Amino acid sequence: MSILLIAPMFLSPLAFAQAGSSATSAPQFNPTAPGAQTSTAATWPSDSAGFNTLANKLFSEWFEQIASNNMKGVMDSMQPNFQSVTFMGAFDAASSISQIAGLGTKSPKISDVIATRVGDALVATCLVNVEQMQDGKKLSSNAMPRLGVWQIVNGAWKLAAWASLNSPAIRPAPSVATFPGDTALNTQGAAMLTKFLMAQHKKDLPAFEAMLAQGMQVVNFKGQKIRDDIIKGAQMATTTEPKIADTRATQCGDLLVVTCNLTMGQKIGWTTLPEDPAPFLAVFQGAGDAAKVIALANTNKPK
Repeated sequence: MSILLIAPMFLSPLAFAQAGSSATSAPQFNPTAPGAQTSTAATWPSDSAGFNTLANKLFSEWFEQIASNNMKGVMDSMQPNFQSVTFMGAFDAASSISQIAGLGTKSPKISDVIATRVGDALVATCLVNVEQMQDGKKLSSNAMPRLGVWQIVNGAWKLAAWASLNSPAIRPAPSVATFPGDTALNTQGAAMLTKFLMAQHKKDLPAFEAMLAQGMQVVNFKGQKIRDDIIKGAQMATTTEPKIADTRATQCGDLLVVTCNLTMGQKIGWTTLPEDPAPFLAVFQGAGDAAKVIALANTNKPK
């Protein structure tokens, strides 16, 4: 894969100030806390072909529910602390429903499914050709990347995180997330992002690489990326000073799903990303120093 397909993201240490506005604090993220969702045992495929087949089934069921306007089925497919990002911004489970219903999704066609297992999470990316509208304007029907992270919850596959990179030709400024999130988790999510991305910004590549889980995947304006791509991109990319805003973090079992609006200009070879706010998603597995990134999505793209 070409290293030009990577869009690694960096954050400033000042990002801690961008936590959500909830006045009620909850316990810090702890994957072993009594209140954390637990997963039942699942039968996993034995090889990559089996993972891809499973992910293709999950992608197909998700889009079938959306295309048939089965919003109850869509909600049932999400974990309670689900988050997603699109070019518009970040959404939780409740706010996703109206956003998804308004797309008028028709004729989805799924291709190029790539799936990996990371602990108890299924990380999957694909390309989707689909007819969709946003605010009365038709979105691109070209094959565009999607990313999903699933876990088994009470015997059923449930989405923890989702990202869609389908957007208008000119990507508008994103909105602020309508859900407040929890202040403590939001702050902790910003801290985890800062630790991870500042390692790359400072070119501390051994530390950066150590925080990437085997099997992690990325989607960006160039398509679907894997761990090796983001490591190569970290070696070559130059950026403006990054800033994050509107951080939201939610817990799904041993996963911390973190979204924000990221402002960062970037150059990789001949490719330039503008210094404009763009919705961004990261999924961490584990807590503290042991946490690793299993999925990333960056909606920024060249003008």
